[in-house]
Amino acid sequence: MSRERASSPRFGHINSGHYKDLPTHAVSLQRPIEDFEDRWLYALMMRFYGKLWEVGSVEAFQDVFVDCLECHYHAYVDAKVLHRDLSENNLMFKHADDTNDGNVKGILNDWDMASYVEVNDEILLSTAKHRTGTVPFMAVDLLVDGTPPAHLYRHDLESFFYILIWAALHYDFENKQRLGKVALPVALWDADLLESAMDNKVALLASPEKMNTLREHVLPGCQALLPWINALWTLLSKAQSDYRVNFNNPKWDKKTRGGCITFEKFMEALGRTPRHFTSQTRPSN
Repeated sequence: MSRERASSPRFGHINSGHYKDLPTHAVSLQRPIEDFEDRWLYALMMRFYGKLWEVGSVEAFQDVFVDCLECHYHAYVDAKVLHRDLSENNLMFKHADDTNDGNVKGILNDWDMASYVEVNDEILLSTAKHRTGTVPFMAVDLLVDGTPPAHLYRHDLESFFYILIWAALHYDFENKQRLGKVALPVALWDADLLESAMDNKVALLASPEKMNTLREHVLPGCQALLPWINALWTLLSKAQSDYRVNFNNPKWDKKTRGGCITFEKFMEALGRTPRHFTSQTRPSN
């Protein structure tokens, strides 16, 4: 999904499991039938979009990253839809004029875990019976066993931060490749245990020493991303620190962590001026 339009479907077709008489009992013999949910299968044919690491340069990556950040914001503010499953595979790009001249536009893809937002910015919970998100890129609050808290806009902003770090540690833009081995500072993000991923991210946001270690692993071709990483780390670290102080303060805005984690603050940290941002656009939460 890009800012100027959604993806370009050539055709679409919808089937349900019941329509095809699929034997839901064969999916798993160890779970009761009540645990299964009816789903719709959508098949779309569209242009071929590129993966983040295939974009060709760190500068092009930065443009694509900001495009996706702005698209995500306007989907939330204007369309009242929150993505809730941001990952390195859901941020994509296309060449702006169907050539390979390096002029690219970001595409925010894969909205099947998205949820509508009410007028008062409360998230309308989806029918999914499991948490939403991709573990290496999920916000700290959501990395809990059992029922997770409501998925907020700031949780998706936190995911953008983790995607940025992941790119800096794994993307070879010159050769359009992603390194296969997970970098040591974020190895626990990709672990099986949610608690391990949570503890590692909490420690990263609380410890300048751990951030220094992470910086040492940033690839040579991604050094230009360090100012962004540093600025966003400062923002999120302050938000986490303020949360500990204001945890029991009913007047403190928990949705934005005291106003720290907003679209405007993110764009300011990146040094980018929001496009298509007018006084008619309501503030983000």
